[in-house]
Amino acid sequence: MDRRALLMGLLWDVGLPAIVFYVCRALGFDVLLALAVGGLAALIRVGFIAVVRHRLDGLAALVGVTFALLLAVSLLTGDPRILLARESILSGAAGLLLVGSCAIGRPVLYTLLRRLNAGKDEMLAQLDERWRTQPTFRRHFVLLSTVIGGVLLTESIVRLLLIYLLPIDVMAALSPTLQIGTIALLICWVLWYRGRGQRAVAADRLTPRADSERPRAR
Repeated sequence: MDRRALLMGLLWDVGLPAIVFYVCRALGFDVLLALAVGGLAALIRVGFIAVVRHRLDGLAALVGVTFALLLAVSLLTGDPRILLARESILSGAAGLLLVGSCAIGRPVLYTLLRRLNAGKDEMLAQLDERWRTQPTFRRHFVLLSTVIGGVLLTESIVRLLLIYLLPIDVMAALSPTLQIGTIALLICWVLWYRGRGQRAVAADRLTPRADSERPRAR
């Protein structure tokens, strides 16, 4: 899948609930009902994609379960802000997982990399050898997990505070905007960090060649 398709998918996933919410509000729906319909629209889209691709990934299932639980709590308490906080809860949990994994063991991103290469014994052996013998390789994954997790956790806390400080109709639009902005910021940082690492590797490869081309002192 190319970057454009990923971006469009992200916009649909994040923006669809907000669009449906405001349409429902314009039709006179109650705030809680409008939020519920917006979340249900997002779940219907997830289900449609799962049917088309014949696969439902774990993240989509987690989003669905979280939405159902928060909807039940919102209905029991009568507080629609609980349902509005679903993305903050998910991003906060992801941030805690990323940061916590660095403190108690191997970073989650390294574990995901190994899972993506499951069945490739030679690749897994190379990854484990690099993890065991190269401190720079370990720091790379620790830094990525810490920065990404820290940003997600910070965004989650800020958004939760805003949910209970600002009117719900305002946060229905501001919440997805914050989410898209945070993801875009992380993508830009990861691309910059990756480019810096590639430039550093290229410079290291050129350095011995430059030394060998220098004239030897007699």
